[in-house]
Amino acid sequence: MLKLFKKRWVLFDQAVRPYKPYVTVDFGITSISPKNIIGLTFPTREIKNDNKLTDLRKSVELKGWNDKSPADLHLFLLPNGKYTVATGGNHRSYLSNKLEIPKIKAMVTILIPEKYITENIKSQLDYYSNKEDMYKKEALELNKFLQKQGTRRKNYQKEEKLYNDYCKLAENMNHKRDALLLSLAKFLNLLPKEEAD
Repeated sequence: MLKLFKKRWVLFDQAVRPYKPYVTVDFGITSISPKNIIGLTFPTREIKNDNKLTDLRKSVELKGWNDKSPADLHLFLLPNGKYTVATGGNHRSYLSNKLEIPKIKAMVTILIPEKYITENIKSQLDYYSNKEDMYKKEALELNKFLQKQGTRRKNYQKEEKLYNDYCKLAENMNHKRDALLLSLAKFLNLLPKEEAD
């Protein structure tokens, strides 16, 4: 199919600017349509002139599109249903778009503008974050103490158990925060469309 218009890419900061301030929550690896990726973290001229793109193109010509590490292709899902590269994957985003690959896998993080978050949910999120920070701080202090013990560490079983408990509690608070944000994203219809169908 002949493309009449050249795709106009925006940089990450331009893509997220309308939604600031925002919070994010990891959705996970999912299939997305590359045509919905609008943002990159580098200018296209840098990507086009990079040897990495040439190598990627050659690999696709020989083996087809076979992404063995979709977690490295990290995209933010914007409230408008479009994506921007977040921490990695510029070359794959650019090339999959250029080659009109229908679906690719990527690690998707949902961006939720703070203006969509009610005061009640904000206070719950703050509670989980504060508790997580507190448990991490306690775990860090215990870990420092245990590290100093060296070979005598085995004599401090109670402290070792307490350290592990604090780590689990911190992780639990993080999971609760993410679960709350994911349920909010679902309520706001901000989940990836490929998953929602």
